[in-house]
Amino acid sequence: MFVHVIPAQHMANPHYGTYKDVVTRVDWLKARFRHYEQVLIERDDPHLLAPLLDAARPLEGALIEYSYQPRIVKALKTRYPAAIVAVRAINVEPWQHLDNYGWWPARGPIWMLYGMFRLTALDIQSKRYADHLCCINDWELRRYWKWLPGRAKLHWLPYRCPDHMLPRHSIPYRDRNVIACVPTSQKNRKSWDLVTRFHAFASDMRRQGSNDQFVVTGNLADWELPPCDAVTYTGFVEDLASFLGACKAVALLSPLGYGFKTTMGDALAAGAHVITHADLIRKSPATISSYAIPFKPGPHESVTSVMQQLEQPPDGVKYQEECTRRIETEMREMFGDLKEVG
Repeated sequence: MFVHVIPAQHMANPHYGTYKDVVTRVDWLKARFRHYEQVLIERDDPHLLAPLLDAARPLEGALIEYSYQPRIVKALKTRYPAAIVAVRAINVEPWQHLDNYGWWPARGPIWMLYGMFRLTALDIQSKRYADHLCCINDWELRRYWKWLPGRAKLHWLPYRCPDHMLPRHSIPYRDRNVIACVPTSQKNRKSWDLVTRFHAFASDMRRQGSNDQFVVTGNLADWELPPCDAVTYTGFVEDLASFLGACKAVALLSPLGYGFKTTMGDALAAGAHVITHADLIRKSPATISSYAIPFKPGPHESVTSVMQQLEQPPDGVKYQEECTRRIETEMREMFGDLKEVG
């Protein structure tokens, strides 16, 4: 039996970055294991798995999403020491926590420090008990995970745009004129920075003569954003795949955040350019730099260079192919020798 443990909230909406990240592994595991069992959990509690483990076949392997479920990781490895237990890390949780709220959140800096310490402790425990830890971003393997104590073997398992996010009918690139900002609807320091920087970028592009449409998606009505005549708001986009298939580019202009912005992979797979803050590119998988257009606002950076690069169609679909091959290789390395494969 193979057990796939997933926090329930991450499977609630197919537009969530975590859902999009998980579903590719769900498909891969279902295709390879005759006895695949998916368990949706509300919290890091090993007792939630008891009905399945007590009544089912012996455990051959398990994959736990994400690195903040160490009690479940420990319980599975303790009860089934011969089983292969892997953990998926979606981002560097302590640093992400800081970027979301800053050093001076409403609850104060002590709350922030406590949160960062607690999240680091959870990561250390996950790495301690797991056999494998697969990270969405190879930069984070080098800068964070390799320095934590623990026995787990580290892997770079990239995000691949899932099939349900591939547009069925893409518009030819020459006919596209939409440059989009696709933030989460959750208002925090990071998402606010993403949208307000897009405001400045769109205004600058318009001043330089751009005739493109600058669009912000999502339910942002209660954000009380500053006015910007250069952008329009679509509200929630139900068919995000078709929307991206009509975009010339997607802009992620905030340097804040860790992990991998799934919108990057979705946009590239849909045949759109990705315009990304130069500092964010440096914190992203090394291969993404070949496909993204870097932009860092400042006196020495001009949107003119971006406009020139947008004149040429992107080749980002190659990134999707690279990720597909890498996922197959890494998943086989972790789970390919288990008895139920075949």
